[in-house]
Amino acid sequence: MDRPQPAPWAAAANHTRGDSGGEGFDLGREDPFDPYEHSVTADEAQKQLRDLIESSMGADFDVDMSEATVDGFNPGIRLLPHQVQGRAWMRSRETGKKYGGILADVSMGLGKTIQTLCRIVEGKPSKEDLKKSGGIAATLIVAPVGLIAQWASEVEKMCTGLKVIQHHGPTRTTDPQVLAKADIIVTSYSIIASEHAAYASSSGEPEPAKSKSKKKQAEEKDGDSDVSDDSLFGRTLSKKKVPAKPARKKKEPMCALFKNSYWRIVLDEAQNVKNHNTKCAQGCFALQGKYRWCLTGTPIQNGVEELFSLLKFLRVRPLNDWTTFRTTIAKPIKDGRTTRPIKRIQVVLKAIMLRRLKTQTINGEPLLKLPDRNVEIVPCQFDKDELEFYKNLEERTSSRVDDLERQGNIQKNYTAVLLMLLRLRQACDHPSLISKDYRADADAIEMKPAAKDEDEGKEADELADLFGKLGVDSEIAKCNICQIELERGTTSQYCTDCELQVAIQARRKSIVSSNSDLPPSSAKIRKMLEILSTIEERTEDDEAPEKTIIFSQFTSMLDLIEPFLRDAGIRFVRYDGSMVPKKREEALDKLRTSKKVRVILISFKAGSTGLNLTACNNVILMDLWWNPAIEDQAFDRTHRLGQTKHVFIYKLTIPATVEERILGLQESKRALATAALSGDKMKNNRLGLDELMKLFSRNYDKDDED
Repeated sequence: MDRPQPAPWAAAANHTRGDSGGEGFDLGREDPFDPYEHSVTADEAQKQLRDLIESSMGADFDVDMSEATVDGFNPGIRLLPHQVQGRAWMRSRETGKKYGGILADVSMGLGKTIQTLCRIVEGKPSKEDLKKSGGIAATLIVAPVGLIAQWASEVEKMCTGLKVIQHHGPTRTTDPQVLAKADIIVTSYSIIASEHAAYASSSGEPEPAKSKSKKKQAEEKDGDSDVSDDSLFGRTLSKKKVPAKPARKKKEPMCALFKNSYWRIVLDEAQNVKNHNTKCAQGCFALQGKYRWCLTGTPIQNGVEELFSLLKFLRVRPLNDWTTFRTTIAKPIKDGRTTRPIKRIQVVLKAIMLRRLKTQTINGEPLLKLPDRNVEIVPCQFDKDELEFYKNLEERTSSRVDDLERQGNIQKNYTAVLLMLLRLRQACDHPSLISKDYRADADAIEMKPAAKDEDEGKEADELADLFGKLGVDSEIAKCNICQIELERGTTSQYCTDCELQVAIQARRKSIVSSNSDLPPSSAKIRKMLEILSTIEERTEDDEAPEKTIIFSQFTSMLDLIEPFLRDAGIRFVRYDGSMVPKKREEALDKLRTSKKVRVILISFKAGSTGLNLTACNNVILMDLWWNPAIEDQAFDRTHRLGQTKHVFIYKLTIPATVEERILGLQESKRALATAALSGDKMKNNRLGLDELMKLFSRNYDKDDED
């Protein structure tokens, strides 16, 4: 049998940097669809991907501690050994035909920010550099909205004489020359998406023709086609002159970011562009700049396709072309033919990515010397009413899932099953949560699993799409709990069975009053208050008080917690996605500076990444997440560089419920995971159908472990 010819792109491997930027890599001439290549199982493919990321760790640079001080940093700031190493590596990635890379230190708190600022300070362009590049001297930093002020604060704390512009909000400048005067511009991913759309509209589309007035149309109709220009001109002059109205000044489109070319562009938490089809990602790709950097602890979260977005932004050829990436990397890996695709990516990652762990050592010493981190799983006992309530809910939802399974409609109704699972999880926190609209806690709903082939359908990028698929906004109404279709014209949010068995109980539970003005408590709220009391007792009179983060995936649960904290005399602040950036930053500032503020309530999605909260050394996790890696990211808000106290983490759980099964799933995920990606976040890490069914029903508790 003749072996197939090499893929066309492989023959052109040794690219040099061209107008499109980036680097070329000799990835070999092997055909990605080589029939002689051994196929592997999905688990083997996942392991190979993990090994690939692990192999990109470390940097071959000696640690010269004479570089621990940086000209341009404020006095007294010294780099740690791993940061000195990172400084040397980043410098090397901006020399010759190298134009940036991926700083992917795994654990939060290793100092990606300070290493980046070091590169900015010592990598300023000369006038000759700017003349050649035709751009401005500024570094553009794109970050989640909650981190904009934090970046500005870090620059002020560390650097001398740098001008920072926070480019965000409705009053941001429309003048690119204003941005050109800054050393650092910090903006958000949402602004990138918005301004890219405005720029495309203002620069690429002609202005729509204005319709003519009726008077003008009549004048043109009065003139025959053979009337000369002279006669029209004379007729115009003979009319009485009317002063022309001053032209209304055209509003400048808000797209200043795309009217400059930058010396350096940095994507912080670069996993925000993992879906290359989103407006946010497309906007980042369109930014013009000489050097490009991605900062992320999770370069791959769900699948190898997410790596494409980083390579496209970095302009790493030839893998910045989707057709090439898909045919030579993504599809072979999905088909189980992983050997050569893995080797190809490995060549690239070893060249452009630096990845390290807290547990790694330099010269025999750990990268970071941090206080201990103690994680405790804390069981919370239902009272009699809560237990009866939960059992009724579980029986109702399990029966509904059994019906779908008998009908063979589980896959078709995957999201509906997820929503029923959401209700069970909410009931573990507080019974009254399930009587609320689930859209109030949309962030806690896991997206659908990946399609078998990307052409069969793409993962929804926003929950709005998910709700649309559920028929939330359609004419077909569904029960707010069991997702069964309701009769047309019904005014209730629930089917008859749920109304009787669940909804009435939930409402009754939420309105029963005691002698105080407090709403009914729950097992987890009682345990939370008990832990907070213990923390208070642990603080010595002459010490700074210990502070606590309370995390929940459900903002409605945070609403329920607030009155109990007030009743206990515990001062607190709140941080969630509904707050404007200014209010978020005010909350963080109060937590860090006020001795009276002891607690911060944080919604999981808004605060599980990026924030530095070393002012707290306690974490109470009100509800579990199926993927332990996401929890670990949340815990790293406290256990990071700058923490001086031992960290205590309390994971509240309800025994003999869905949460017990979530803990079991976490253990299986952790067994497959490596610290290389802060946990298992590879291709098969979405909540699959089999895993969902095991979580959902007690019938799956004793399944064989494969």
